[in-house]
Amino acid sequence: MWHAVVHCWVISKRQDGIWIWFQKRAHTKKAFPDYYDTAVGGHISAGEKAIEAVLRETQEELGLHLQESDVNLLGITKEDEVFAESPLQDREFCYVFLYEDVNPPFAPGEEVDDMVRICLTDLSAKELHGAKTVPAVTMQGKKLVLRAEDFCIHPGEFTHFILPRLEELQ
Repeated sequence: MWHAVVHCWVISKRQDGIWIWFQKRAHTKKAFPDYYDTAVGGHISAGEKAIEAVLRETQEELGLHLQESDVNLLGITKEDEVFAESPLQDREFCYVFLYEDVNPPFAPGEEVDDMVRICLTDLSAKELHGAKTVPAVTMQGKKLVLRAEDFCIHPGEFTHFILPRLEELQ
């Protein structure tokens, strides 16, 4: 069935570049455990507005207590995907939000094992040019190399919503 969800991309513009944050989904998640995904993602409950859902999910998943004025709705996209890694067909309308913070004070909840940041240049190489690996840095400063297949796929979100916004920041 079609359903509504929210994604919130977290961006940090710092002296060493523009970084995009991803959550490492908890090992206990039924769908896509241990995968890297947008910083925040979740379903919109019946009767809930998209803005209410993104603020709730941001608090539950990342421990961030944001206000409506802290996030920007970039647009709405439609996903109709079937993944070999999951028994589910993903049919959703996704409200895509952006939150900008130089140093977000993450306190991940039980659905998130860790947060990693990826430099815009490296993420662009993966998303636009098919790079098979991407360097990342954990919240604790540990450097990792992640495989492209370790990420949840949200077709077009980066290209159509995030990249244009980040080009404005440069």
